[in-house]
Amino acid sequence: MKKKKNLQFYLIYSLFLILFIEVVLRVCYPLPELSNFNRINYQILDVSDNKGEYLRNVKMLWKSFPDTNYAFVHELNTYGFRDKEWKVEKETGKKRVFILGDSFVEGMMSTTDKTIPKAFENEAAEKLENIEVFNCGMMGIGLNEYIKFITDAVPVFRPDELILVLYSNDMPFQREYQPSTRLSPKYYSFLKPRLLEIIEHINSNDPIPMQFMKEEIPFYKAVPDSRNPWTFQEEEFRPHVKPELAEAMKAGNLNYYRTNWYPNEAKFLASPIDIDSKMKFIRNYLNEYKCKLTVYYVPSRLQVSDFYYQFEKQYCQIACPESFSLMTDEYQIHRTILDQTCKQLNIPFKDLSPIVKAEEERGNHLYWGFDDHMRGKGYMLLGKKIYEDWSKPE
Repeated sequence: MKKKKNLQFYLIYSLFLILFIEVVLRVCYPLPELSNFNRINYQILDVSDNKGEYLRNVKMLWKSFPDTNYAFVHELNTYGFRDKEWKVEKETGKKRVFILGDSFVEGMMSTTDKTIPKAFENEAAEKLENIEVFNCGMMGIGLNEYIKFITDAVPVFRPDELILVLYSNDMPFQREYQPSTRLSPKYYSFLKPRLLEIIEHINSNDPIPMQFMKEEIPFYKAVPDSRNPWTFQEEEFRPHVKPELAEAMKAGNLNYYRTNWYPNEAKFLASPIDIDSKMKFIRNYLNEYKCKLTVYYVPSRLQVSDFYYQFEKQYCQIACPESFSLMTDEYQIHRTILDQTCKQLNIPFKDLSPIVKAEEERGNHLYWGFDDHMRGKGYMLLGKKIYEDWSKPE
């Protein structure tokens, strides 16, 4: 009888211990609903990057120490986006809005509470509009990647509306693209022990989200990391960049891709583009899922103000003339083409350039100096203006 009671005790104790461990593991290692939906599928990265760096809920650090000694932290959710956790199922009676774009939507060089999607959400809340906003911003991508994301994400998350925010460099790269496949969503099993999930992730070199120990990973790597071009090209770059900026680039504290960037920007802003087939694909695909499309254009700072050339010149000391302007008509053709294309396809469109230019002319500089992204106040202004335009009665 005593042995039987002891056996029952150990059995209950073992079950309780297993349950306790499972609960602890689920709290410490949270998983999203989908196992195969991830930002890494759409993000342009150097092939040498560790795929885990953009997976799961890590903290990414964006630095531009010549502008500010503050390192902006991007807390990425379990799908890799700078947002709250995403749920597949929509709340009853709530409109779901995707805001899709590049680093200007993600909110580079700003805090989490000062981004375009956040300002949009704030304005909607003030008007008591029952919507949920997804920040679908991903740095360094363009139209082809937007198409791939839309193809995968829209059938799964079923947004009611998609707001596509195109920045000035999203369109010039004319790589043909039509998605050949669509993501077939795979769900994590709720009944599967979390320990088994962890072991499987370790075996496949696929990091699992960790709730309390989020690793801080810098966007820009310091020399001698092979991903920093100064590791191999310092002798070539040195004459073009002011010494203090060169040191910041070497240390990973400034965007090292800005070296001699101004001539490239001038070239692609003046290059003709053909986006008709891509915009038509996006419109038609979204129509299949009864998702409304609205498009906005955000200008480069150099298209709306000559104020920033003084910063560009400091890491383009040889290739750039003493003075030059991208504010002339020949460098504005992309927004004109986008406007015409959207009109032909009956897609609502608004160019935000006049709004930004007016602020710059008043001396309210919305962009940073050495980094070409917007300050928080710039993102908040655009998010507010996008909401005001989007919410107008048709």
